[in-house]
Amino acid sequence: MFEEVWFQYYNTSKFTEKLSLSTDGGYRLKEGSFFDVSQYFIRSGLTYHTNSSVKVLLGAAYFKSHFHGKGLALELRPYQQLTSKHKLGKIGFGNRFRIEERFRNTSSSGRGISTFNFRFRYRFLLNFPLLYLSKSNKYAILSVIVGDEILFGAGKGDFLDFTAQNRFLLGPVIDFNKNNKLLLLYNFTSVAKDIPDVSDEFGVLWIGYKQTFDFRR
Repeated sequence: MFEEVWFQYYNTSKFTEKLSLSTDGGYRLKEGSFFDVSQYFIRSGLTYHTNSSVKVLLGAAYFKSHFHGKGLALELRPYQQLTSKHKLGKIGFGNRFRIEERFRNTSSSGRGISTFNFRFRYRFLLNFPLLYLSKSNKYAILSVIVGDEILFGAGKGDFLDFTAQNRFLLGPVIDFNKNNKLLLLYNFTSVAKDIPDVSDEFGVLWIGYKQTFDFRR
């Protein structure tokens, strides 16, 4: 059921009402094995909050990917992002638009290959609150997330062998308080390849922890 396991930590550091720093790091494993690392990365960006619902971000990421002993790839990934959050009664609804510029160097069979492409991403999430976990803490809530993300690549060169992905997301979220939450998601990913009517499909167990630091006075 799970071909990969992803661990991810997210941090938001708030400095003013308008400015914050968003950082996340991840460690991805193939077939659930701690001895078969697929990828690890760190990503960070400066966020400007236009209002309470909409924010824009400029950032960059560094990725290192392993291909089962057959080589590795190093990637520098600047990106730009727009997110919005809304409420439909008690149901939360969020949009995220992201553009990535992917500079990648792949080493395989003793030779290096440098490639570049753009990737365009759109994600929406629905958050359904199910249960309040504390009478004294209104932020302690058990919820369920349902969402989907579409990813399209465009650029020059042979960039692996895919042009598009789709990620369906489903799973529980536990908010311990206003600044800490745990996510346990099922991510069903479909990767479309260059060959017509051919795609890869696999399931991912995605474990994430989100934390917020508030430095505002």
